[in-house]
Amino acid sequence: MKTLTGKFFVFIIIPVVFILSVLSLSSYLLVHKLLIDQMKISGQNFLRASAERISTRIVQIQSTLKIMAITESLEEKNDSERHRLFVETKDLLGRAVTSVFMGFPDGKFIRAKTTLLPEDFDPRKRPWYLDALQQLPGVLHGITAPYLDASTGRPTITLYHKVVNHAGGLMGVLGVDVDIALASQNLMTHFPVLEGGDNILVDANAVVLLHTDKSMIGLDIGITGVELDKQLSEDIKQTEIQYKQYLGNYLNEKRYIGFHRVNGAPICFVLSVPAKTVLKPLNQLTLQMAALNISLIMALLLLLVVVTRRISRPIIDLMNSAVQVAEEGPYRDSIEVKSRDEIGQLTAAFNEMMEGLRQRDFIRDTFGRYVTKEVVEELLDTSDGLKLGGEIREVTIMLSDLRGFTPLCEHLNPDQVIEILNSYLSRMSKIIGQYKGTINEFIGDSILTFFGAPVKYGDSPARAVACALAMQLGMEEVNRKNKEKGLPPLHMGIGINTGEVIVGNIGSKERAKYGVVGHNINLASRVEGATIGGQVLITPSTYGQIKDLVIIRSVRPVRFKGVEDDIDLYDVIGMKAPYNLMLPDVSGEATPLKTPILVTLNRMKDKKAVSTTIVGELTHFSSLWATLKGAEEIAPLQEVRIDFIGEETDEKVYMYVKIINVIRQDDYYVHSVQISYLTPMATEFINSFSQPE
Repeated sequence: MKTLTGKFFVFIIIPVVFILSVLSLSSYLLVHKLLIDQMKISGQNFLRASAERISTRIVQIQSTLKIMAITESLEEKNDSERHRLFVETKDLLGRAVTSVFMGFPDGKFIRAKTTLLPEDFDPRKRPWYLDALQQLPGVLHGITAPYLDASTGRPTITLYHKVVNHAGGLMGVLGVDVDIALASQNLMTHFPVLEGGDNILVDANAVVLLHTDKSMIGLDIGITGVELDKQLSEDIKQTEIQYKQYLGNYLNEKRYIGFHRVNGAPICFVLSVPAKTVLKPLNQLTLQMAALNISLIMALLLLLVVVTRRISRPIIDLMNSAVQVAEEGPYRDSIEVKSRDEIGQLTAAFNEMMEGLRQRDFIRDTFGRYVTKEVVEELLDTSDGLKLGGEIREVTIMLSDLRGFTPLCEHLNPDQVIEILNSYLSRMSKIIGQYKGTINEFIGDSILTFFGAPVKYGDSPARAVACALAMQLGMEEVNRKNKEKGLPPLHMGIGINTGEVIVGNIGSKERAKYGVVGHNINLASRVEGATIGGQVLITPSTYGQIKDLVIIRSVRPVRFKGVEDDIDLYDVIGMKAPYNLMLPDVSGEATPLKTPILVTLNRMKDKKAVSTTIVGELTHFSSLWATLKGAEEIAPLQEVRIDFIGEETDEKVYMYVKIINVIRQDDYYVHSVQISYLTPMATEFINSFSQPE
């Protein structure tokens, strides 16, 4: 309920939807109950009526047999007269009666039906004859369980009556065959099966006599394994249960099932109807009510939109603009003032405020091009942000520098130098921003970055080292773009140190900068100076805080000027989870030259020679590595300029290298070096001395 639209929605739409839903649900449940109850009543009435009609029919047939046995003097009639009587009686009883007959103790059999009987047919072996003989004294009539008629193969029940002669002895058994299927069809026409329903006839043992599924005839109705069918079978076999109804899940639908026993006959009527058929009118009514409710809700929503636009549009415009400003998105144009009331006055005041914020952010964005976003926010968003001074804080300092960039610039025009430098600094700045580093300044091709100020983080050393690895991996993209533009590749070294520094605003009231001061920055610079291209070196103060995360290639003790003891520098090649960074292998071997090249070597410091010239030989060479042989030892990490001696050379044939390793062989020193930069002319000159493939 934070917006006017929300309040309209909560206080109008939701109550209306709730009331409509309650009314619809109540109506549905009421009609559902009424339909189910009506289905049960109708089903029970149908089953009872069907059973009573069959019972009445049985009584009628039994009465006919009794009258025939008493009044027709069957003992005195001949076989032809008896046959004629049976035919007349059959026609009188209807099409469901398939035969009227009489079996005699001597095996003779007279009937009204004309179909042929099996050759071995003996009435004395038929169920109706055997049942009659087994009746108690004084009981003359009865009915058989359903069986298959010998001539038609159809399910049949036989009603029988014992006929006695004048002497009181058994003259024979008079019977009537009733075709169960025909009798059931006559009854079921009074109650047509609903869509998907079944009228089923079973015997007292739940064996199916009549079913729409012919494969079920002759099987127990519970053989399907469905819980309702199993319960139905069990209840039918309990003869004391006259009728019963069920309503439950049948396979994948809800179904009504009921049965009713026929008085005087061992058969039961079963009715099975899907509930969805009975509930079809309810479902149609539900759809109609749903359509009506949806139409009403849509009309209310349309009314809500109209009211919102006419009454609350100015307020919503103010809200959207305020949210956009709060989220530091692009500012919208001034909102049109449409009235002179309080809302109009508020709109005008908001426009003035937004213009002031637009100017403030213009200053912030312009300032942010020279210092990082975090520093800008520290300076502008705090009351003493521009106050000179600082504090002692532990930070992680990272210094990166390109190897051989200064001599490279001598062979490029100014536009190419700016292009290659901007591409490099742009890519590195983006990576540093991703790892929350603060760029203190760009010093030519060097980048001084610190982690942990102005915003404090508990994992500054880990983020600094991960950032350094990501920067080295990012050089692949920088060099790919350089290659596409015909520019030479770049190689970068990174040194990292962690320690306390003074961080804050440094300078004067006229000009100041946010930066760091302290000897730990000088140490980071010296660590960077000890790197080769593609390498990341860290000090023990950094390693001690992240030793479980970093992967180290090697540890090398180095003594720096002004530091009494050696400092172990850790060569980092990767970091474990959650950073999962790994540098490619930069180690390699130089290829031996066909003929060693005579060279001169000069120790360098700040791009200037600091010693006398040494004469030596270049014996091995590759794009990144080389081997020098000379009579004088040059210490590891020393930067050296190599000039080539020969008639074919000129001042442009030279290269810069850094000493990596030194070993003594006989009277000479063999120096393994990494190449920081070599001129194109030097490459051509050296290739003429290369070992052929």
